[in-house]
Amino acid sequence: MAAPLYYLAFRTDLTPLTVPQAVLSNGKKTVVFQGMMHIGSEGFYKTVVYDLEKALSDGYAIYYEGVRGDPAGDKWFSETLAGGGDLNSNYETFGDACGLQFQGPYFQLLAADIKARPERHIEADVSTADMMHEYQRLTETDPGFAAANAQPKPAPSDDGEADQMTQLFDWLAKATPGQRKILGLACRGWMTMMLGAKTAPSALDPVILDFRNEKLAERIETSADDKIFITYGAGHLPGLLDDLQKSDPAWEIKSLKWMRTIETPEDLEGQI
Repeated sequence: MAAPLYYLAFRTDLTPLTVPQAVLSNGKKTVVFQGMMHIGSEGFYKTVVYDLEKALSDGYAIYYEGVRGDPAGDKWFSETLAGGGDLNSNYETFGDACGLQFQGPYFQLLAADIKARPERHIEADVSTADMMHEYQRLTETDPGFAAANAQPKPAPSDDGEADQMTQLFDWLAKATPGQRKILGLACRGWMTMMLGAKTAPSALDPVILDFRNEKLAERIETSADDKIFITYGAGHLPGLLDDLQKSDPAWEIKSLKWMRTIETPEDLEGQI
């Protein structure tokens, strides 16, 4: 077990997990797209909040990701897309085990500004009911989508991820303080590997990604704001840019930088 654990402990530094911060423009509007992760290192979230505060002072409107609840679609969303559970609770559990942070609390640092200028803080995502209706529409009009989503869904543990996480939690619970330190580092490496892995397209991508990208692009196009800062999952950037360019080919990426989301803890020692 030692070799795989030490490999995972170093994985965070060997292949860092990064997200983009891209500046998009069509010459009339400027959009800063900040790629996000549900869990990450404290330094990443503090940097994002700093950038948000600066953007607000520069006159930007902030667009937040987060599918809005709707009684008409909440049950369908939980059963169809969230596996019957609470995604945020799952991420918080993983974060605690790995010594990482959940993104939610950091946005509370903007609470005073949200209260003072609510018009600058927009929940830009669709609702659970919107997604349900799109799912139903595609099921009725797209035979390929209907066939792909008629297949039985695999059990959560079929790919081994749930079993690996359970085993990791068991190790942490039984470990000595010294072992727990190594396992915590290994957990970060495991999360880096899992979240950074290339995944095959999902049969639900037309609802989870494409539909939401289209609605976000429509909101940007029709907004009176000419400076917008978006905090959305990194995977939305390519589709969002495509949708913007469909209505206005002038949209392009003006600048791009990458930000590391999971850091390896630094233990510094010295003598006096």
